[in-house]
Amino acid sequence: MSTWWLLQSHLTATLLISILAAVLGSLQIGYHTGNINAPAKIIEEFFNHTWRSRHNASMPDHSLTLLWSLSVSIKDFGALLVYLYVLNTFSFRRNSILIVNCLSVVGACLMFLSKASESFEVLILGRLVFGLFCGLVMSLNPLYIQEVSPTNLRGAFATLNQVSFASGILMGMAQCHPPGI
Repeated sequence: MSTWWLLQSHLTATLLISILAAVLGSLQIGYHTGNINAPAKIIEEFFNHTWRSRHNASMPDHSLTLLWSLSVSIKDFGALLVYLYVLNTFSFRRNSILIVNCLSVVGACLMFLSKASESFEVLILGRLVFGLFCGLVMSLNPLYIQEVSPTNLRGAFATLNQVSFASGILMGMAQCHPPGI
């Protein structure tokens, strides 16, 4: 009985909303990791269309493969670079997480604007900016969650970051391969 009271005394709406907001970033990263192959043909067609409008010829297969590989992997490269940088420099978490979410919005806007601007470079830049967001969120969120969590709930709340990431991958993969197909 006293354990339940102790658990309730540490759970507040502000704590739950803070942790939920932090793990939603991991869900977003997981989703973008899991669904990148679904639009592969559409993105390759976009690359070809952009190349054709610039050079009046189809894009060579090796160039198309290189651009596709770059656009997929640039997110992880940006995440790695920023993650290594963050490990050595950041000491403030809450305000950092709020600021870092702007990178997600900027990256999404760049990816969205790539079609209107007919520029695959803007798409790749958007993926890079989103990768910077990923690296920052995956390094700052677990630290923030551990800092705001009560001691008796710290382990449970810390696992939510990884559960959210894995759930995002599952959601992204489910979109790629709907049941029954």
